[in-house]
Amino acid sequence: MMRISPETTPIITGLYPCAASATGDTADAICLKNAAGVLIIAQHSGTSDNDVALTVHEGATAAEAQAGTYAVTTGAEFPIWINTAVAASDTLVRQTDALTYTINSDLGTNQMVVFYVPASILTSGRDWISCGFDAGHADNFLCITYILDGIRYKQETPPTAIA
Repeated sequence: MMRISPETTPIITGLYPCAASATGDTADAICLKNAAGVLIIAQHSGTSDNDVALTVHEGATAAEAQAGTYAVTTGAEFPIWINTAVAASDTLVRQTDALTYTINSDLGTNQMVVFYVPASILTSGRDWISCGFDAGHADNFLCITYILDGIRYKQETPPTAIA
């Protein structure tokens, strides 16, 4: 029996795979109002030495979260895992809880960064989040995927988490 499924554990594209230099600085926003939290998966590939700093922004609306006005603040650090060589290993290594992670792109490998952001750490009234990153990364590519955790609806298709 499958314990998770796309009907009960929504998987949402925050940023389709594209050149990081052409993406602006923030992935699409999602709403955590009806979830316990979200896994944010950032896939990175590139050959240019342009490190990518990932952050999580919150907001009262999707537009506010995507604008990057409010970063998740000190005291609300969340778990982070990394795999700096996904072609050679499937092991994610737990990092110290933090508010941001910088992908070291001069490793020249495909990398994965995973954040777990509990909804409980967000500022009251700010249910929307977005994964932000600094812009301008030459030949590097980035993809952001959100996987909602603990959806609190007992129906086959939960309400949409995107605007």
